[in-house]
Amino acid sequence: MRLVIFFLLIFILQSCEKYTQPSAENLQGEYVIDLITFQKIDNNVTSEDSTYQPGTVYVNPDEIYPMDTIKLGYTNWRFDYNTISMAPILDGFGRKIWTKQYYIDMTSSSGWEDGYIEFMCEGTKRIFRLVDRQPESMTLRSSGQWPFGNLGSKNEITLQLSRVGP
Repeated sequence: MRLVIFFLLIFILQSCEKYTQPSAENLQGEYVIDLITFQKIDNNVTSEDSTYQPGTVYVNPDEIYPMDTIKLGYTNWRFDYNTISMAPILDGFGRKIWTKQYYIDMTSSSGWEDGYIEFMCEGTKRIFRLVDRQPESMTLRSSGQWPFGNLGSKNEITLQLSRVGP
């Protein structure tokens, strides 16, 4: 009887998997967009400031797919070694197939800021500053968009992403 209990304890203790949080330097993984802050800035003065919470939909008519419509709490992005993947669809087996993938260029971080993520999205360059980076989340701020060329206000968005998978 002691032998059975001994082997049972060994089996239980060896089958446990230790959880370790990913390091803050590693952006790899799947994230869900939880929060968006939209700011319209005209002559360095914020003229419009909107916050979108989970369950709401952020729609930007001046943006192109897949970044024009973001369902907060449901829209997922995936970061790999040198790609950002967007717009997943599920195949018949429940796996995600990423329909939009872009190569990213990440500038190195310095002592006072975490760096920048740059990628070409459907022919236009996107630049996001990595505002905050934690093991399970990150905050990205766009460099801005001028919908009417160099006239009018600049539109900036800040994205709060939470890690949901490896």
